[in-house]
Amino acid sequence: MRFYFDIKDDFFAAADDEGADHPDARAAEKEAIATAASVARDVFTSGGSHVIVTLRNDEQSVLELAITLARKPLNGHS
Repeated sequence: MRFYFDIKDDFFAAADDEGADHPDARAAEKEAIATAASVARDVFTSGGSHVIVTLRNDEQSVLELAITLARKPLNGHS
């Protein structure tokens, strides 16, 4: 089954027009989690704080993953 991974963050938004084949929704969800974590690492180190990956198939959106980073300086450190 073909799944698509749309990405939106503080700096960028892209709809996945190619997609990727996965045996089922659970396998696609695992890939969406890995994608969100990878994108989040880059976004957060660039000063961003939000990443959303929307997983969809040819018919509908299946899952939305949102990762938010909350920065809280302690003892006057930034």
